[in-house]
Amino acid sequence: MPLIEYTQPSPTIHLLTLNAPPDNRLTPPLLRELGAHLDTIEANWRKAGGGEMDKAKRDGFEHKGAGAVILTSGCKGFFSNGLDYARSLKEPKFFQEIFDPVMYRLLTFPLVTIAAINGHAFAGGFIMAMSCDFRLMTSGRGLMCMNELTFSSPMPNSFVPLLRERIPNPRDFRDTMMARRWTQKEGLAMGILDEVIDGEKLMDRAMEVALREAPKVAPGPWGFIKQQSYREYILASQSDRPIMFPHMEAQAFWKRHGDAKL
Repeated sequence: MPLIEYTQPSPTIHLLTLNAPPDNRLTPPLLRELGAHLDTIEANWRKAGGGEMDKAKRDGFEHKGAGAVILTSGCKGFFSNGLDYARSLKEPKFFQEIFDPVMYRLLTFPLVTIAAINGHAFAGGFIMAMSCDFRLMTSGRGLMCMNELTFSSPMPNSFVPLLRERIPNPRDFRDTMMARRWTQKEGLAMGILDEVIDGEKLMDRAMEVALREAPKVAPGPWGFIKQQSYREYILASQSDRPIMFPHMEAQAFWKRHGDAKL
């Protein structure tokens, strides 16, 4: 059974709905499926004139190369609750070879991307939302949090540069890293949300934004502009710097100090 449903509510709008009950954990199969859908969407967009530099040729296509992606959830109460932590630890180079490439693909996608956040967005789910160009969130049930601190997980190499980009205020960045649960009102004030919408109107509003923004990407450079904008994220996500878990830090500390009494 597919973990993500791909539909086109209009010729220029591509809708990806995560359906991995109960809370859309970002497992390797789901992430691979997301990457495959993004490839399909880009191919469909290019076949419809997207990325054609010659305006005269582009105008020959019915919708003139417009395109946008809406990412949302089909699981009640959750946009995504982040990684399946235990499962991801079993995958060699999970972040370097599975998670980071898909998030980087989303972050630098040549179409407009819109996260319609219709529930909680925690940890990796928060990162996925932050990887979209626009973020609209329900006014109903939903918090945003980077909660790695609470379950003894270090931050992967790629997370921090993106969070610093999205959350430039030092106090807000500190509180985010210390697992504060942000409300919609707070997210709007911080600038990590563009709009907060009544729950039943969220998808309608996401469609309006998508239709408004979709024509802007027709000439094709939007993806490369984002590659230039997020170069630090690219370098970090390609880093092989070892991730230090708490038990590893403890071992390293005692190895340095031996039996010295401190």
